This record gives sequence, structure tokens and C-alpha cells, in this order.
Amino acid sequence: MKNLNYKNDVETVQFKKIPIEKYNKKKNYKACLMIAIIALIFFFFFFLISFYFIYKKANDNYLSQLQEKENIIQNIKEQLNNMNSHSIDEKKKLTSIEREFLYDKNFYMLNEMYGSKDNKGNGNSYNILFNTHALEKGLSHFDLRPFGKKKIKIIIGLLKKQSGFENYERLFSFINGINSLREYKKTYEEHKWIDKPEYKEVSEFLMNYEKIIEQQTGAYVMSKEELKKDYDIDYNKFIKSRHSTRNYKNMPLKIEDIKKAVNMAKYSASACNRQYIKIHYYPKGKMRQNVIDYSLGKGGLYLEGVNTFVLTFDANGLVGAGERNQGYFNTGLFSTNFVNALHSLGIGTCFIQFANSVNEEEKLKELNEIPSNERIVVILYAGYYDDKSIFCVSPRKDFEEYFTLHE
Repeated sequence: MKNLNYKNDVETVQFKKIPIEKYNKKKNYKACLMIAIIALIFFFFFFLISFYFIYKKANDNYLSQLQEKENIIQNIKEQLNNMNSHSIDEKKKLTSIEREFLYDKNFYMLNEMYGSKDNKGNGNSYNILFNTHALEKGLSHFDLRPFGKKKIKIIIGLLKKQSGFENYERLFSFINGINSLREYKKTYEEHKWIDKPEYKEVSEFLMNYEKIIEQQTGAYVMSKEELKKDYDIDYNKFIKSRHSTRNYKNMPLKIEDIKKAVNMAKYSASACNRQYIKIHYYPKGKMRQNVIDYSLGKGGLYLEGVNTFVLTFDANGLVGAGERNQGYFNTGLFSTNFVNALHSLGIGTCFIQFANSVNEEEKLKELNEIPSNERIVVILYAGYYDDKSIFCVSPRKDFEEYFTLHE
């Protein structure tokens, strides 16, 4: 039996030694990686939770604001109810100026262009004029370029909506809208832009309305010499000769003269050419007397020969909070040109400030068949000049008290 030498015959297994420093580095690397992953997970969940609470808070604030607005609206409704109530105790809850302001706010919210129910298409008509005027301004350039892609889509949409109302093809706004698009199409053809998609869209739309009557739109050019023929007049003398007139010939105005004056006044500046001013004429009868009864400051006037006008604006033609007072301004522009036009025809006039309460305004509108969506701005007395007239001197301030130069 062979003797085995243990030391020589058994293979010795040797283990490779790993330096303790390297082992610790690997261990630290794994630990850091694990910590980083845990930190990322923690921050991810922290972000989600934070986002949730931020969103919840924002949502709660939004809901709170909605509720607050709802409460305000409800409060206004209650106040308006109080305003219209016959109870003296309830009316005492609001001062007179508060009632007037609340009425103005409520009226505007109910009747402005986008707030109205628009059963007759009034708001849509004014919206067409608003947008076609923008298109017209785009055509009023010496160096034109393709434009109006979005605007024509809006106009086409409004015209399609307007075509759903009765006798739409006779409405000024619809005729104006169609002819504005015709001018737009013609301009594109003159500039050889017929490959543009907006040209094709307008062309296809207009094919359905070829029978709509022609109307001049767009822009035109005048020389200075041509303009001078029209403005070279003694306007200073004319404007000074017009006075508030308190006595008239006892006779009604001729409709032909009123028509001439209106056709002059209609060229007054009008916000985006919307032309929402209305003239109600009462030459005689009960309605004339109603106007006189509701007139303030009529003392000293000879009323026998008075022809009465009530000038209003249609609130359906206004849009946005910034235009809440625009109707009064536009009516002022129109009425000034109207009295000057009447003066040029031998007709004297006197403005009667309409400083009445809203209750009186509503009553007069009801009695004199003025639509509910209109606001009364001013009453105008008018009549042919008598053989002799007596006027107040009414001195005017000096230039310096009107004018301030800012440099």
C-alpha cells in the first residue's frame, strides 16, 4: 500500500486576497447608489404630494372665487329686486346713486353684444360691422400684403349665422359683410394672390350670395387738392352762428329736411363703424307731450313750436367692459353733427340734458315705444328759426383754460 504524503499529494487551494480598502469602496458605492435611489423615490413622492396639495389649494381658491362671484351676482340680483320693489323699507337699503349704478351694470351685462339673447340678430349685425371694419382698415394701406386669414373666417361665420334671421339679405350689416369680402377677393386678384387658401375660401363662400346688391366698400385715395375743395369753407363763422334756440316757428319739421340732416350726421365718427345711434322723432301728439313732461331744465323755452327728438344708443352694439360708456360718447359725436346739420338747413335746436333717474327712463321708453335694449342719452328740441330769435350770450373760457401742452 502506497503511503501518501499529505503535504505533497494534496493540492493546496490558495484564495486571492482582496484589499480591505477596495472592498469598502465597492460597498460604499452600492450604499450610495441605494441611498440615491431612495432619495429620488422620496423626492418623487414628495413632488407628487406637494403638487397635489398645490393643485388642491389652487382648485379650492378657484372654486372659492367662483362661489364669491356667484354670491356677488346673487347679491346684485337681490339688490335689483329691492330697487324695483314698491316697498319703501326695501328701497332704503340702497342709496339713489347705488340704484343707478346697479341698474347701469345690470343693463349693460344683459344687452351688450355678447351678453344679449340676440333674438333679432342685433348683436350679430354689429359684430359683422365690427369685423368688416377691421378688414376695411387692412385694405387701407398703400403697400398691401396678404392678410386677414383669421378675420375672414370670423366674418364668414357671422354671415352664415345672420342668414338664419328673417330678411337677412336686406340688412345693411349683411350687405356690407358680403361686399367687404368681394372687395377682399378683388384685391387678391389684382395682386395675383389667388393661390392663397384665404382667397379660395372667400371665393367659394361668395358663390352662394351672388344676388346680394352691390355696395362700395374697401378704401379709396384722394389728393390734397380734392380734399381742399370740401374743407375750404368758413367753418369758424358757421360754428359760431349756431346757438341753443328757445323760440321756433309753430310748424312741424319737413321729413325731407330731417332726412338731409341725418344723412349728414351719419358720417360722424362711429366706433368701428358700428353705427348704433338711434333717433326717435315726436312732432306732435301724446308722445311729444311725454318727451316734454320728462324733460328737465326746459324753463324759458317757448314750447308751442317745439319738435322733439330722443337720441339713444343700442347697447347690443357694445362689447366688453371697456365700452360700457362708449355709447354716450358716440351719441354725443352724432348729436353734435346732427344739430349743426339742422342749423345748416335753417332749423334751430336746443339740447335738453337727460339727467333723469333710471325709473323715469324706463317709463319714457315704455310710453314712447323705445326698445328696451336702448339707452336714452339726450332730448333735443328743434324747430324752424322764427323771424327773430333771442339767444344767451354764454361767454366761453379762454384757450388756456381748455388747453394743456405736455412736452
